[in-house]
Parts: sequence; structure tokens; C-alpha cells
Amino acid sequence: MSTLPIGHRVRARRKALGLTQTALARTLGISISYVNLIEHDKRSIGGALLNRMAEALEMDTGTLDGAQERRVLDELLEIAAATDSAARPEPETARDLLAQHEPWARVLLSLHRAVIRDQGTIMALSNRLNQDPVLDASVNDMLASATAIRSVADIVADAPDLEGEQRARFDAILQEEATRLSDVARTLARAFEGAQADVSGLTAPEEVDDFLYRRSNHFPVLEDFADSLGFREAADPAALAARLEKRHGITIQRVAQEDAPRASVFDERSKVLRIASSASPATLRFELARCIATLEGGEIIRAEVGDAAELASDAGRDRGIRALAAYTAAAITLPYARFHDHAETMRYDIDALAVHFGASAEQLCHRFTTLRRPGAEGVPFAMLRANAAGYLTKRFPLPRLPMPRHGGACPLWAVYSAMQTPDLRVARVAEFPNGDRFFMLARATRPQASAYGQTRPTYALMLACEIVHADRLVYSDGLDLSTAGRADPVGSTCILCPRTDCAHRQEASIRMGAG
Repeated sequence: MSTLPIGHRVRARRKALGLTQTALARTLGISISYVNLIEHDKRSIGGALLNRMAEALEMDTGTLDGAQERRVLDELLEIAAATDSAARPEPETARDLLAQHEPWARVLLSLHRAVIRDQGTIMALSNRLNQDPVLDASVNDMLASATAIRSVADIVADAPDLEGEQRARFDAILQEEATRLSDVARTLARAFEGAQADVSGLTAPEEVDDFLYRRSNHFPVLEDFADSLGFREAADPAALAARLEKRHGITIQRVAQEDAPRASVFDERSKVLRIASSASPATLRFELARCIATLEGGEIIRAEVGDAAELASDAGRDRGIRALAAYTAAAITLPYARFHDHAETMRYDIDALAVHFGASAEQLCHRFTTLRRPGAEGVPFAMLRANAAGYLTKRFPLPRLPMPRHGGACPLWAVYSAMQTPDLRVARVAEFPNGDRFFMLARATRPQASAYGQTRPTYALMLACEIVHADRLVYSDGLDLSTAGRADPVGSTCILCPRTDCAHRQEASIRMGAG
């Protein structure tokens, strides 16, 4: 787990306000030497002192403690991990780069992401060449035509006195093969245009991750829009369907799974919303709300996306629009004030809340991560979803709990333990190498099959929060949450974890011996 130097930020802001170290120390109630140590990154700060520092420097704590930059630092370490060992920089120098040359650090990340995108494009095109029978046949046809043209050209060159019927025959062969070569070239061009479209936007999920993270996954304007619709209680499917029919003339059809490859498909021309008949009541309600969000809140959503510098690509903006439509659907089906109050009262009991609101566990966990309204904040949760192969397919990080962008996380995280016993909740305290403690709650599940023989993929959801919030959760009852209590020693990923005595290590760390 990385720590971020904030001394330069404290020093710059203090000087901008015209404060001396003496004046700042007096305001904070600490010694001048302690202020000096903080400004030179010899002492870290947190808790009450961080809050007092932010107030004295007229900054919010998220800006002061570098919550946004923390992800940049961890991604710099991932870049170092991917570098050849002979040229690999020392991990601690990443902190210095970010502290002293932040713009250059962000340029480096931008270039690294471009490399990943281009490598993905090359791999996708290579796979297409190797596996697409149309392309394989086209390449073979192109080689055959080129060989025929070369052979005829050699004959004509060696026999310049060819005339009459013989010359006409060779000319006809050349024309035929040249036409065939041109046709094959056009076929290849169209195929590669399709391939390029297939692999575009490879960094779109990362763009959306950054977009949500920088806003703490909370969008007041979308919450206000959802509240304005008047669903003060959890809207039932009938009310949502009636709104779609009366206001937009939309008909709801329940169709077979093969006619709705996604949970819902909306046909704008016929104004028909097709929802799979196998969809659960919770999914049905969510998809109806998503349609309302798209139709009535589309302009607001597009404005939020349009103002986001993080969404630099068309694919990123499209994905961002879909993410905010889902966010708005959650705000409609789980109204903020009511949901927050019940979540706090029920101590985030997922099963009890699922019964009360008629929502799925995943919908509830997503909604937990959005409870950031000033004065009515919920528990600050990180959330992730992992598939049976261990890959993280959804992630909402916390400043001090970064999520790996690629592949999987530490195998000792609760999300992987939950895979061993589906439908059983795994609750534990986890301690990272730097001493940070988190409460982790995970459960694996398999969706209900809608037909005989249907594949039911297993996936696991995990919520995590800093240990100071754990007593607000029903799942922490009976656990020792004190600093003396037992905690599982975990890391972020093997390659970034400095623990030398871990029996679960899968690859060498670039931080062996680092603190």
C-alpha cells in the first residue's frame, strides 16, 4: 500500500495564505518542528489533525491528503512492475516523481495507457488474422493472385516478342488476377475496419473508473432529478411501467432470453421495451427505472458526461452515459433519504434491506457506494466484483484501498475466500503492510437458471470500509475491531506487496524490503 507525500501541498498552501510555520503550528496546537517535519514528508497526518490542517489551510481533506493522487501513485507502481527488471526504478522514487513533477507523472500514465491500448489493438488484430476464416482465406487469395501476377510478368519480361493470341492470353490473365487482387484488398480493408471498431475504446473502463472516483461516485444533480420524479417510496414495477406508457407511449414486453441478450432492449422506433421473462422482480424494476432515466434524464446525464475531462474517448463517454443511467435508475428505485435512513437503522444488513426494498444484493452494494451526500453520508465503502477466474469485473475504490486495474487482487482478500462457499458471507478484518486496517465483507452467488442447461456463472461481491466504520455494520458483531484484535495480513497485489513470508505469493514483488 502506497503512502503519498503531501508536504509540498501543505507548504505551498501555507505560503499562498501568507502563514508562517509558527502561525500554522499555533493554530494546529502542535510544535513548529512538527510542522517542519510534515512539510518535508517526515511525518504523516490523519484523523483529527488532518481535519484541523485542512480547515487552517482552507482546503478539503480529499485535496489535502492526496486522495485523487493516490491512484496515480499506485498506477505508477504498476508501470514499474511491468518494466524490465534491469531498468526498473526504485518504487519509492514514484512518490518523489508525483510530489515534484505531477504533470510529468500524469503524462507518463497517459503514455502507458496508450501503450496498453495499442498492444490490445495489435493482439486483437493478430487474433483475428489467425482465427477469422474470411481473413485467412482472403490472405491466401491475395498471395495466390500476387504469385500469379508475378509469374505472368516474368514470362512477359523474358519474352518481349510475344504477339497476337499469346500476348492477349497473358494480358487477360494479368487483368483477371489484378481484378481479383483488388477485390481481395477491398475485402481485407472492410474486415480490418470492423476489427478496428471491435478493439476501439480499450481504456474506456479506466476512463469511467477515474470519472466516478474523482466524484466519489456521487452525483447530486442526478439525485435531485430522481427525487423530482416523486417516487418517495421504493417504486414498484407497475408504477414505473405506467409512467413509461402514459408519458412516452412505451409498451413493455416480456420475451424469451434469446430475444433479450441483455437484461432489456429498447426499440425506439416501435417504442417497445423488451425485458427477458427470466429477469427477477428486482431486475425488472431496475430496467424500467433505467429506461425512465435515459428518456427523462438523458440531457442531465449527457451534460455531466460532457463536462468530464476524464472521459476523453467516444467509447469512454458512451460508457459514462450508461454508467450514469444505471446510477439514476438506482436513485429512482432506492431514493436517497429513505434508503440512507434504513441502511443506517438496519446497520447495512443486506438481506434485511433486500427484503424491505425488493432489491438485489448487487443493487444494494452499488447504492451503498453512492451515499456521500454532505450531512447524510453513509459508510464509505469500496466495492468490487470478481468472477470465478479471480478477475475484478467491477470496482469502486477508496483512497487508501486501491483496486488493481488489471487482473486480480491479493488472493487473501475476502472476495476470493467467499468463492469457496457460495451464499455464505465472509466477514474479516484485513491489515495491509503499512498498518491500514479494513473490514471486508464478501459473498459469492450463482444467478438462478431460467432454463434447463443454462450456464450459471459464479461471481462474488465484496464491500470494504476502513476499520473505524466497521461497528456501524451488523456483520462486525462479535469481531475484535481494536488495534490489538486479530487481522488477516493481506496486500494489494503480489507484485506490489512487500511481505516476504507469504505462502500465497504467486510472483516476486518489486517492493521486497520496502516499508
